[in-house]
Amino acid sequence: MTEMEVKQQLKDFFVNNLGVDPSDLEYDTILFGEGIGLDSIDSIELISFIDDTFGVSTSGIDKANFKNIDSLAAYIVAHM
Repeated sequence: MTEMEVKQQLKDFFVNNLGVDPSDLEYDTILFGEGIGLDSIDSIELISFIDDTFGVSTSGIDKANFKNIDSLAAYIVAHM
């Protein structure tokens, strides 16, 4: 799976499962805090999605990897 395919699957997850408006979400959009405002419950759903979909454990990873879709996808592809 390519990094671009991972990015698209992540974006689809945010839109379809977390209710993020697609017009507010680019690959470099900040996900938590000042960005689109995801919270800790959203992060639990995201972690579960990553584990189930890509088979990648996010246990103990640096929160910088959750900055945006670009950083998430790079982490996922590097650990697949």
